[in-house]
This record gives sequence, C-alpha cells and structure tokens, in this order.
Amino acid sequence: MVGLNQTNKILYIELVALGSPNMTNIKPRETFRMAIDKLAVRVIIVHNHPGGDVTPSIDDQDLTDHFIQAGKFLRVEVVDHLIISDELCHSFVDSGIFEQLQGSKR
Repeated sequence: MVGLNQTNKILYIELVALGSPNMTNIKPRETFRMAIDKLAVRVIIVHNHPGGDVTPSIDDQDLTDHFIQAGKFLRVEVVDHLIISDELCHSFVDSGIFEQLQGSKR
C-alpha cells in the first residue's frame, strides 16, 4: 500500500500482507490502519503476480471494489490498484476497470 497526502506526496510504502503463490487473505481494517495512522488521504493498492501475467482476476476486481467502498466510508480515497510482475505493470485506472468499479454500489 502506498499512502499519499492531499498533494499526492508519498507518505509511506507499507507491506500489509504476505500470501501464498495464488492467494492472500487481506482485510480493509489492516490495510487502512496505516493510512489512518499516517494521515493519508489517498492510497494506491499494489500487489504482485509472481507468474508474470498481470491481468486482473475477478477476485482482484472484487477486492478493489471492496477497498474502494471501504475507503469511501473511511474518507481515504483509493486512487488506483497496480498489479506488478518482474517486467510488467497493470493499472486499474489506465485500463478503465477502476472507473467501472467506482460506480459500484456494493
């Protein structure tokens, strides 16, 4: 997780969860704790796909949606979700997925 202030200056970069090769159990409470403690007003979610394919899964999209909604409640704006590998990066904003998820009412 990357925490940003109101001028998008990076306040912190924090590892919030470790997972197995195909799964991570991550909850908004743990994820947003650092944002609240460090007074971040925006965050960027980042996770890796060790296999190299950075295409977002349905689970990745559901997680992003869940975090967008939690961030709205906490008044910590999620501004992007990046999936990275050794050579590639996928931005939910650049791909248009993020805009679709922001309109979600889940």
